Amino acid sequence: MKLGIIGTGNIGIALGKALTKKGFRVMFGSRSVAKANQAAGEMEHNADGGTIANAVHFGEIVFLAVPYKSIEEVLRNSDSFNGKIVVDCTNPVIFGEYPELAIGHTTSAAEQIAKMIPEAKVVKAFNTAFSNHIANGPYFGPNDGSMFFCGDNAQAKAAVAKVIEATGFEPVDCGPLSSARMLEPMAVLIIRLGNNMGMGNEIAFKLLTRE
Repeated sequence: MKLGIIGTGNIGIALGKALTKKGFRVMFGSRSVAKANQAAGEMEHNADGGTIANAVHFGEIVFLAVPYKSIEEVLRNSDSFNGKIVVDCTNPVIFGEYPELAIGHTTSAAEQIAKMIPEAKVVKAFNTAFSNHIANGPYFGPNDGSMFFCGDNAQAKAAVAKVIEATGFEPVDCGPLSSARMLEPMAVLIIRLGNNMGMGNEIAFKLLTRE
């Protein structure tokens, strides 16, 4: 499967490392082609760099791994998301003494993105884990971390669930895209726990079920 990753920050690089190891072909897209090529060069194999439009055209699934404040500009840099599965990895966070949500409760970043690109099938995922666990696997002794995801298109969610499994996470389907209103606050919580409460980044969410 071919994947487009828009963004060359921690989450984009982590996704690239995890997924190229599993045989996925990746193209990084950035406003700076030099940065995209640099990101591709950090992968062992199966990666190229290009423009944002290049990555969108290349990927059967396209990951948005950029700051939420950059989303409108990023989406303007591609001419067509028609029929694409788009995974929103963003979190609308304002960083201060404690991180806070910039938007939420009655909407979410994912829902706003879906309105911007109505021709795409938007799925929320990869926003509730630290990048080191995305890159290297969420392995905690007998348990693996959970990755919560949501969306309005069943086919798109099934495809994203397979990608989640490839990174080592247990996929947890949280229903419609409006569930992103709950998933984005979870991201703020884990950032607070890790950065403000001194727990560091060796933590992850796990959904436990009784057999």
